[in-house]
Amino acid sequence: MTHDGRTVEALIAEALRGELESSEAWEAVDALHRRGGEPVFLAASALLRSPHPKERVRGADILAQLTQPADVRPRCVERMLPMLQEEADAQVLHALVLGLGHLGDERVPPAISPLRDHPSARVRGAVLLALLKAPEAEPLALLLSFVEDPDEGVRVLAMSYLRGLPDEVDTAGLREVLVRRLDDASPTIRAEAVLVLARRKDARVMESLRKALRRSRVRLEFIEAAGALGDASLLPLLRALGGAGRDDDVPFTRTRAQAIVALERVA
Repeated sequence: MTHDGRTVEALIAEALRGELESSEAWEAVDALHRRGGEPVFLAASALLRSPHPKERVRGADILAQLTQPADVRPRCVERMLPMLQEEADAQVLHALVLGLGHLGDERVPPAISPLRDHPSARVRGAVLLALLKAPEAEPLALLLSFVEDPDEGVRVLAMSYLRGLPDEVDTAGLREVLVRRLDDASPTIRAEAVLVLARRKDARVMESLRKALRRSRVRLEFIEAAGALGDASLLPLLRALGGAGRDDDVPFTRTRAQAIVALERVA
């Protein structure tokens, strides 16, 4: 028992009150996670059988991070896995996939992989996040398969993880996918594609980089990319940004200064 004196029933009611994403609702879910125990497991399992999608979502949220009793995690998986085959509501599927991803069970990746082509972008994004948590995951291959998703949000999510990969992760397949993203409809994806390629010294970003550095408002990714690429011919463009009216923008001035120093070393 934690310091929260509310009953399991009261916490469940609070977790379902109002909007699912409200801070009060999530505080109740967190309290149920801390409480744990058979009563919480049974109450959340009952929610999964509800005819109301909101309640099924919340049941998955609760089961996702239970740690007590000791055998609860595989039991949570057993409660949620069969629902993947029958659940029609995309919001519920989203919660189920994310929840299963938290549980770290070897049965999860093969069960959720078919949903990577689901019509709902939210479900596909959840599949990506859940598969990345799998111990046997191959992050590069997985991210490359999602970074060309038809939905911008899924592509942005995949690209953010690609950006976080070490620079030593470098294959022809990765570069070709990133080159295609240089023409993406999303400004965020275009900028991050330039940065990831520049870190791998791929000169095919030069045209995009020069165009970006000539704009009146330049994203930080392009400035960082200029320094990472290591081509001293970009120095005049970086120096010209000093009059961009952003002297009070600390991230901008710091990134620009670092890029200039990096290029001066190779000039």
